Amino acid sequence: MPPTALLRVRDLVPDFLAFAGRTAPELSVSRYLAGHPDVVRALRRDGDWSDATGVASVLDGLRGRAADLAARAETVRAALPGGVAAVAGALGWSGDGGPVECVVLVGLNQANGWAGELNGRYALFLAVEQLGPPEDLDLLVRHEAAHVVHDRGAAIRDWPEYGVANALFTEGLATQVTAELDTARPDEAYLWFGRPGHRRWLDECRRRWLEILRRVRADLDATDADHHAPYFLMRDSPLAGDLPKRCGYLVGLTAVRRLRRHHTLRTLSTWPLPRVRAEMAEALTDLPPPP
Repeated sequence: MPPTALLRVRDLVPDFLAFAGRTAPELSVSRYLAGHPDVVRALRRDGDWSDATGVASVLDGLRGRAADLAARAETVRAALPGGVAAVAGALGWSGDGGPVECVVLVGLNQANGWAGELNGRYALFLAVEQLGPPEDLDLLVRHEAAHVVHDRGAAIRDWPEYGVANALFTEGLATQVTAELDTARPDEAYLWFGRPGHRRWLDECRRRWLEILRRVRADLDATDADHHAPYFLMRDSPLAGDLPKRCGYLVGLTAVRRLRRHHTLRTLSTWPLPRVRAEMAEALTDLPPPP
């Protein structure tokens, strides 16, 4: 199947640019989002897009970047077919169930990309104002596309949103996919999508590995936001202490690599949640630190 048949791209950036020059920011927001009610529902699911005044203020502040945002959207559209096709090949997905939905948009200066539920299945969202340099874009596209394709094989959208065990597995698998598709980079590049300056973070995680692993194993069955945050989010958490933020990504990657010795990526991407929980519990037992 040709790469373009594996995805459907919905580029909202032209809609933003068309109305970004209006004098009333709130009008710009309503017109920008008016033609995409399903995307609006998805964006508001976590509350981030529910404050109309706040959203209008952020988007109004991006009006002066019209040329830059348009160029970034063009770069993203060019990268998507090859990125999605590479992930589809790695996970053995032939396009069953229809193409991957990819939403390119101007966001709220928060996340650069994420996989989230849209019309009953995962879709890929990319916020152009937050994207890094073009040479690192493929890492982000492949990582998030891996989540979307993983959802086609295992319906991961139905798994606990804050489940520690399943998050370790899904993030570890997506990171391993990017690593196998681009073998020339160090682990910190796959874990931080090419952003520089994270070698010290990786070294600290390795140095404190036994402590991190003990905490993760104790919280493995947790499914609440407070226990999830220390391992996967950048925000402060009352339970985090001084753990390196996002250390769960490295733990997940290391555990998936142990599982990868005996299973293909395609097989891993089809496991149901009960098996994921059992396999992760076993993989984390005496798991050595990454080299």
